[in-house]
Amino acid sequence: MIIDLHCHTVYSGDSNLEPEQLIETARRKGIEAVCITEHDSYLASEPAEEVAEKMRFPIFRGVEINTNWGHILAFGLRDDAWRENGYYTNIETVRIEIQKCGGILIPSHPFRVVGSASAQAHLFSMKFIAAVEVLNGENTPRENQLARSAWQKLGIPGTGGSDCHYVSKVGACATWFQNPVHSLEELIREIRSARVAPAYPARDGSYTVLTG
Repeated sequence: MIIDLHCHTVYSGDSNLEPEQLIETARRKGIEAVCITEHDSYLASEPAEEVAEKMRFPIFRGVEINTNWGHILAFGLRDDAWRENGYYTNIETVRIEIQKCGGILIPSHPFRVVGSASAQAHLFSMKFIAAVEVLNGENTPRENQLARSAWQKLGIPGTGGSDCHYVSKVGACATWFQNPVHSLEELIREIRSARVAPAYPARDGSYTVLTG
Protein backbone atom coordinates (compact mmCIF):
# COMPACT_ATOMS: atom_id res chain seq x y z
CA MET A 1 0.00 0.00 0.00
CA ILE A 2 1.34 3.44 -0.94
CA ILE A 3 0.59 6.34 1.42
CA ASP A 4 1.77 9.94 1.12
CA LEU A 5 2.63 10.46 4.78
CA HIS A 6 3.23 14.23 4.71
CA CYS A 7 0.66 16.56 3.09
CA HIS A 8 -0.55 20.11 3.67
CA THR A 9 -3.75 21.81 2.52
CA VAL A 10 -5.09 25.36 2.65
CA TYR A 11 -5.70 24.79 6.37
CA SER A 12 -1.95 24.94 6.98
CA GLY A 13 -1.94 28.60 5.96
CA ASP A 14 1.04 28.31 3.57
CA SER A 15 -0.55 25.91 1.06
CA ASN A 16 -2.95 26.59 -1.80
CA LEU A 17 -3.99 22.94 -2.04
CA GLU A 18 -7.66 22.27 -1.43
CA PRO A 19 -8.45 18.88 0.15
CA GLU A 20 -10.45 17.93 -2.96
CA GLN A 21 -7.42 18.64 -5.18
CA LEU A 22 -5.15 16.63 -2.92
CA ILE A 23 -7.43 13.60 -2.98
CA GLU A 24 -8.13 13.76 -6.72
CA THR A 25 -4.43 14.04 -7.55
CA ALA A 26 -3.39 11.33 -5.10
CA ARG A 27 -5.98 8.95 -6.53
CA ARG A 28 -4.82 9.69 -10.09
CA LYS A 29 -1.19 9.01 -9.16
CA GLY A 30 -1.95 5.64 -7.62
CA ILE A 31 -1.62 6.73 -4.01
CA GLU A 32 -3.98 4.75 -1.83
CA ALA A 33 -4.21 7.08 1.20
CA VAL A 34 -2.76 10.36 2.43
CA CYS A 35 -1.84 11.80 5.79
CA ILE A 36 -2.90 15.38 6.40
CA THR A 37 -0.23 16.97 8.59
CA GLU A 38 -1.15 20.63 8.94
CA HIS A 39 1.31 22.92 10.68
CA ASP A 40 1.06 23.03 14.48
CA SER A 41 -2.58 21.99 14.68
CA TYR A 42 -4.47 18.71 14.73
CA LEU A 43 -7.85 20.43 14.68
CA ALA A 44 -7.01 22.32 11.47
CA SER A 45 -7.33 19.13 9.42
CA GLU A 46 -10.91 18.39 10.47
CA PRO A 47 -12.46 19.89 7.28
CA ALA A 48 -10.27 17.60 5.15
CA GLU A 49 -11.64 14.57 6.96
CA GLU A 50 -15.17 15.58 6.02
CA VAL A 51 -14.15 15.97 2.35
CA ALA A 52 -12.43 12.57 2.38
CA GLU A 53 -15.57 10.89 3.67
CA LYS A 54 -17.61 12.37 0.83
CA MET A 55 -14.99 11.34 -1.74
CA ARG A 56 -14.57 7.89 -0.21
CA PHE A 57 -10.81 8.19 0.06
CA PRO A 58 -8.85 7.26 3.19
CA ILE A 59 -6.97 9.98 5.02
CA PHE A 60 -5.19 9.90 8.35
CA ARG A 61 -4.72 13.02 10.42
CA GLY A 62 -1.44 14.01 12.01
CA VAL A 63 0.43 17.23 12.75
CA GLU A 64 3.74 18.71 11.63
CA ILE A 65 5.03 20.45 14.74
CA ASN A 66 7.57 23.25 14.65
CA THR A 67 9.84 22.43 17.60
CA ASN A 68 13.13 23.78 18.89
CA TRP A 69 14.66 20.60 17.42
CA GLY A 70 13.18 21.11 13.97
CA HIS A 71 9.97 19.92 12.35
CA ILE A 72 8.50 16.63 13.52
CA LEU A 73 5.49 14.63 12.33
CA ALA A 74 3.21 13.52 15.15
CA PHE A 75 0.56 10.82 14.78
CA GLY A 76 -1.83 10.07 17.63
CA LEU A 77 -2.63 13.54 18.96
CA ARG A 78 -6.36 14.32 19.13
CA ASP A 79 -6.39 18.00 20.08
CA ASP A 80 -4.20 21.13 20.23
CA ALA A 81 -3.86 21.37 24.03
CA TRP A 82 -0.11 20.64 23.74
CA ARG A 83 0.63 23.83 21.81
CA GLU A 84 2.85 26.44 23.43
CA ASN A 85 2.99 30.18 22.89
CA GLY A 86 5.84 31.32 20.69
CA TYR A 87 7.37 30.21 17.42
CA TYR A 88 8.55 26.81 18.64
CA THR A 89 6.95 24.13 20.80
CA ASN A 90 9.51 22.51 23.09
CA ILE A 91 10.47 19.02 21.96
CA GLU A 92 10.10 17.70 25.51
CA THR A 93 6.49 18.89 25.61
CA VAL A 94 5.85 17.05 22.35
CA ARG A 95 7.55 13.89 23.59
CA ILE A 96 5.47 13.80 26.77
CA GLU A 97 2.19 14.41 24.94
CA ILE A 98 2.83 11.75 22.32
CA GLN A 99 3.78 9.26 25.03
CA LYS A 100 0.50 9.97 26.84
CA CYS A 101 -1.60 9.25 23.75
CA GLY A 102 0.39 6.25 22.54
CA GLY A 103 1.37 7.95 19.30
CA ILE A 104 4.58 8.23 17.31
CA LEU A 105 7.02 10.94 16.26
CA ILE A 106 8.93 11.12 12.96
CA PRO A 107 11.45 13.93 12.31
CA SER A 108 10.57 15.49 8.96
CA HIS A 109 13.22 16.71 6.49
CA PRO A 110 15.82 16.40 9.29
CA PHE A 111 18.66 17.98 7.31
CA ARG A 112 16.74 21.08 6.25
CA VAL A 113 17.17 24.12 8.49
CA VAL A 114 13.85 25.77 9.37
CA GLY A 115 14.33 29.19 10.93
CA SER A 116 17.06 28.60 13.48
CA ALA A 117 16.03 25.00 14.22
CA SER A 118 17.00 21.72 12.62
CA ALA A 119 16.84 18.09 13.66
CA GLN A 120 20.28 17.29 12.25
CA ALA A 121 22.17 18.24 15.42
CA HIS A 122 19.84 16.14 17.59
CA LEU A 123 18.80 13.25 15.37
CA PHE A 124 20.96 10.62 17.04
CA SER A 125 19.82 11.80 20.48
CA MET A 126 16.13 11.36 19.68
CA LYS A 127 15.66 7.96 21.32
CA PHE A 128 11.90 8.56 21.40
CA ILE A 129 11.29 8.65 17.63
CA ALA A 130 9.60 5.75 15.85
CA ALA A 131 11.02 6.46 12.39
CA VAL A 132 12.79 9.11 10.33
CA GLU A 133 11.60 10.79 7.14
CA VAL A 134 14.12 9.67 4.53
CA LEU A 135 12.52 11.06 1.37
CA ASN A 136 10.82 14.46 1.26
CA GLY A 137 9.44 15.89 -1.96
CA GLU A 138 10.50 19.43 -1.07
CA ASN A 139 14.07 18.50 -0.15
CA THR A 140 17.15 18.98 -2.28
CA PRO A 141 18.76 15.72 -3.47
CA ARG A 142 21.57 16.30 -0.95
CA GLU A 143 19.13 16.73 1.95
CA ASN A 144 17.46 13.45 1.03
CA GLN A 145 20.82 11.71 0.67
CA LEU A 146 21.91 12.91 4.12
CA ALA A 147 18.63 11.66 5.57
CA ARG A 148 19.12 8.30 3.87
CA SER A 149 22.63 7.97 5.29
CA ALA A 150 21.34 8.82 8.77
CA TRP A 151 18.54 6.26 8.39
CA GLN A 152 21.06 3.55 7.59
CA LYS A 153 22.99 4.38 10.77
CA LEU A 154 19.96 4.79 13.04
CA GLY A 155 18.55 1.35 12.31
CA ILE A 156 14.93 2.49 12.63
CA PRO A 157 12.08 2.53 10.09
CA GLY A 158 12.26 5.08 7.27
CA THR A 159 9.36 6.92 5.67
CA GLY A 160 8.68 9.23 2.74
CA GLY A 161 6.26 12.03 2.08
CA SER A 162 5.72 14.71 -0.52
CA ASP A 163 5.44 17.63 1.93
CA CYS A 164 3.08 18.96 -0.72
CA HIS A 165 1.75 22.49 -0.50
CA TYR A 166 0.81 22.62 -4.20
CA VAL A 167 -0.90 20.15 -6.51
CA SER A 168 2.23 19.50 -8.57
CA LYS A 169 4.04 18.03 -5.56
CA VAL A 170 1.42 15.50 -4.47
CA GLY A 171 3.01 12.05 -4.38
CA ALA A 172 6.53 13.34 -5.07
CA CYS A 173 7.62 10.93 -2.32
CA ALA A 174 5.60 8.43 -0.31
CA THR A 175 5.75 5.49 2.09
CA TRP A 176 5.27 1.85 1.15
CA PHE A 177 3.32 -0.21 3.68
CA GLN A 178 3.65 -3.97 3.63
CA ASN A 179 0.08 -4.43 4.87
CA PRO A 180 -3.16 -2.56 4.15
CA VAL A 181 -3.90 0.23 6.63
CA HIS A 182 -7.47 1.11 7.56
CA SER A 183 -7.07 3.28 10.65
CA LEU A 184 -4.64 5.62 12.36
CA GLU A 185 -3.99 2.93 14.95
CA GLU A 186 -2.99 0.48 12.22
CA LEU A 187 -0.77 3.11 10.58
CA ILE A 188 1.04 3.70 13.87
CA ARG A 189 1.41 -0.05 14.46
CA GLU A 190 2.83 -0.73 11.00
CA ILE A 191 5.41 2.05 11.31
CA ARG A 192 6.44 0.87 14.77
CA SER A 193 6.78 -2.68 13.45
CA ALA A 194 9.08 -1.51 10.61
CA ARG A 195 6.74 -2.86 7.94
CA VAL A 196 7.26 0.33 5.91
CA ALA A 197 9.84 1.87 3.59
CA PRO A 198 10.42 5.18 1.76
CA ALA A 199 9.29 5.22 -1.87
CA TYR A 200 9.51 7.50 -4.90
CA PRO A 201 7.69 7.58 -8.28
CA ALA A 202 9.07 5.48 -11.13
CA ARG A 203 8.71 6.37 -14.81
CA ASP A 204 5.91 3.84 -15.29
CA GLY A 205 3.75 5.44 -12.61
CA SER A 206 4.50 2.85 -9.94
CA TYR A 207 6.61 3.51 -6.85
CA THR A 208 10.17 2.36 -6.27
CA VAL A 209 10.85 1.26 -2.69
CA LEU A 210 14.15 2.03 -0.97
CA THR A 211 15.65 -0.89 0.92
CA GLY A 212 18.42 0.93 2.74
